Amino acid sequence: MVITNNTTRTGSIRLLALDIDGVLTDGHATLSLEGEEIKRINFHDLDHLAQLQREGMPIVLITGESGPLVDAIAARFNVEYVLQSAKEKLAAVERVSTEFGIPLHEICYVGDSDRDAPALAAVGLGLAPANATPAAKSAASRVLSSLGGDGAAAEAARLVHQINTPANDYEDEIRRIAEASIAAHQRFVQESLPVVAQVAQAIARAIQGGGKIMLFGNGGSAADAQHVAGELVGRFLKESEPWPAMALTVDSSILTCVGNDWSFEDVFGRQVRALARPGDVVVGISTSGKSPNVLRGLDDGRARGCVAIGFTGAKGTVMQQHSDICFLAPADMTPRIQELHLLAWHAICEIVENTLMES
Repeated sequence: MVITNNTTRTGSIRLLALDIDGVLTDGHATLSLEGEEIKRINFHDLDHLAQLQREGMPIVLITGESGPLVDAIAARFNVEYVLQSAKEKLAAVERVSTEFGIPLHEICYVGDSDRDAPALAAVGLGLAPANATPAAKSAASRVLSSLGGDGAAAEAARLVHQINTPANDYEDEIRRIAEASIAAHQRFVQESLPVVAQVAQAIARAIQGGGKIMLFGNGGSAADAQHVAGELVGRFLKESEPWPAMALTVDSSILTCVGNDWSFEDVFGRQVRALARPGDVVVGISTSGKSPNVLRGLDDGRARGCVAIGFTGAKGTVMQQHSDICFLAPADMTPRIQELHLLAWHAICEIVENTLMES
């Protein structure tokens, strides 16, 4: 969705009014062999407008046309209030406002033509389909990403529903997410402490022995690799010497060279083969535990005499076969897995920092 003006002009919407041609239809018509006009509608539009009606939202159709086809479209969308032959759209919207007792700033109007522009500018939320005229787009609060007759009404309905959703509904959703995260953290405390302690010990011993830590992963796991390397080379909680750690996700020239000349599956393994020495630690991070490039990096690290550490989720048992130590975060959903990875890494960095500063 493209926003043309900075904000909508209302805090809530109590009525949705739509033009027909160019909004519920694509503005084109075909003729049957009998000479009857036929217009195409989108079933997604039908479903989303019906949902708004079930929620108690009045739906109004305003059109400059008239006749049996308009009646048929209104019946198909189950809309009882239809203003036909309404060439002046602003006057029509003002009439709707008066008859329903709903102020203009609580009305959403969807229109696509120059004639719609005054109405779009006057209501609380004016929406123009992606293929609307420049004048309509300029007057609208927002320009939809969907075309008229091809999802514009559905997108408008979703937006109205979103605007009208009480803030406490979001609070309930946030509470559900937070409670799921808390439950995952509790499982972490109950199940994961021994393996996380093993990881901390392996990393501290490697650094004490002159080794380095190489971390890698994809997407959010790449960000985690860089985060952890930053904690060790920089500082975690205390002022300390830098510890040798690197993320193999940051050199775009190497990543694109290897991905292009060999394959993306080798972008970490080839770096490990170039840089790893016995006594180093390689850390592969993959929430699924199945990322081929991460598994190959772990395998190449073990072949070089490194300690291979895997970070994954509860179902990432494949990674265990490629690791000397493998932390399976006790969660299935990627967000919860990543949250537990961060908790584990912060605990590991604090322990490593304390251990190395005491030695």
